[in-house]
Amino acid sequence: MSVIEQYQVSVSNPSIVGGTGTTIKYFSSNPPQSLWNSGATGVAAPISSAQLGGTPSATSASGQLSFDSVAYKAQGGRFRIYASGTCLSVTGTPTFKATVQLNTGTIASPVYTTNSSAFMGGTASSALVANKPMGWSLSADLYYDPNSQTLGGFQQWHYDNAASGGTDSSQVPIVITTVTGLTAGGLYATQYGFVVGATFGTSVADNTASLYEFKIVQD
Repeated sequence: MSVIEQYQVSVSNPSIVGGTGTTIKYFSSNPPQSLWNSGATGVAAPISSAQLGGTPSATSASGQLSFDSVAYKAQGGRFRIYASGTCLSVTGTPTFKATVQLNTGTIASPVYTTNSSAFMGGTASSALVANKPMGWSLSADLYYDPNSQTLGGFQQWHYDNAASGGTDSSQVPIVITTVTGLTAGGLYATQYGFVVGATFGTSVADNTASLYEFKIVQD
C-alpha cells in the first residue's frame, strides 16, 4: 500500500484546533522543519507553499490535500482516504463531528462538498464525557474516472467514545453522492483538494481536537 498524498501529522506531532464556536474548524498540515536561516544577512525569506503549513477556511482552501495530483497518480485506479484523531472537552459535554470535504472550486474560492450523503463524515457523535478524550476516524474507498470526470465510492466513520464512558457509534460503509465535473489538471495542479475539519456541537473554550492522520493511499 503506497501513500500518494498526506498531511505531515502524527500522534507525536498532531495538528490541533479548538476553542469557542460551533462552526467547522479546519486542520492544517504541519510544515517540515525550515532550513532557512531567516533574518541572516544575505538569506532570502522562506518561500510559502500552497499545501504545507496552510490552514483551510470557508473562504480559502490554502493547505488542502491536492486531488489533482492524486487523480494523475492513480491513473483511473481506486484509492482510499483516511483521517483520524482524538477530541476532548475538559469541562463541557458537546457532541463532535469530523468531516472530510472535497473542494470543487479553487484555492482562492473554494466550494466544499459536505454531509454524510455527499462526502465523508458529516454525522455527529453522542455527547462527549467531560475531560475524557474520544477517538475518531473516517475512511473512504473512492474511484476517479478521468473519462467521465466523476468521483464516486463509499465512506464510513467511527467514534470511539465507549472507552471514555460514553456511547460508541459508527457507520457501516455507505455510498457517497457522485461528484461530477472534476477536470483534474495533472501532477502539479492544485485546483481541487481535500480538507478535514472538526465541529463541536456546543461552544466551550476548552474544546480541542487533534488530527493524527490524513492521507491518501493506493493498494
